[in-house]
Amino acid sequence: MKIRKFGLADLPQVMRVERASFGAASYSSTTFLAHVFRDRKHSFVAEDERGAVVGYALVRMNLGWLGARRGGITSLAVDPPRRRRGTGRALMVQALEYLAEQGVGEADLEVEVSNRAAQSLYEVFGFRRSRLLPHYYGPDRDGMRMVVNPRDATRGRGGCGGRAKRAADG
Repeated sequence: MKIRKFGLADLPQVMRVERASFGAASYSSTTFLAHVFRDRKHSFVAEDERGAVVGYALVRMNLGWLGARRGGITSLAVDPPRRRRGTGRALMVQALEYLAEQGVGEADLEVEVSNRAAQSLYEVFGFRRSRLLPHYYGPDRDGMRMVVNPRDATRGRGGCGGRAKRAADG
C-alpha cells in the first residue's frame, strides 16, 4: 500500500470509496472538491498494489486568531472490503504528520457516536472525546468531537513516532 497526495484524476475512485463508505450521506463530487480547495485543505489517498484508490483522508488547516494554528480531519474513509488491514491507520498517520509539520497545536474530527470502531482507531492516536454534538448527523444521530495534539501523536524518531508509529505498526 502507498499513501500519496490526492490528484484530480483520483476523484472518480475517491467518490467510489465515499459512496461505499457513507451511502446516502456521501459528499457529492462538487462538495468533495469544495472541501479540497477551501480552508487550506490537503488530501491523501491510499493505493493498493495495483494502483487502485482504496481510501482517502481529507485534512484541513485553519489559521486561528493570535497565530494559533488549528486543523483537523474532515473525512477519512476506507473501501469496506479493505478495512481492518491498516489502511485507515496509515492514512491517519499521514494526516497527523502533515498537521504536525504545519504547526497545528490541536486537531479535531467528528465521528458518529454509534461508530465505535472509528472511535477506537482515533483513540489509539491519542484523540480524546471533547464534546457531544446532538443531531450532528441527523435526527437521532449524534456526533462526537474528538481532539488531539498532532505533535504528541507523531512525536518520536523519523517523524512518525509515539502513538502514531505504534498504531501504524499494529
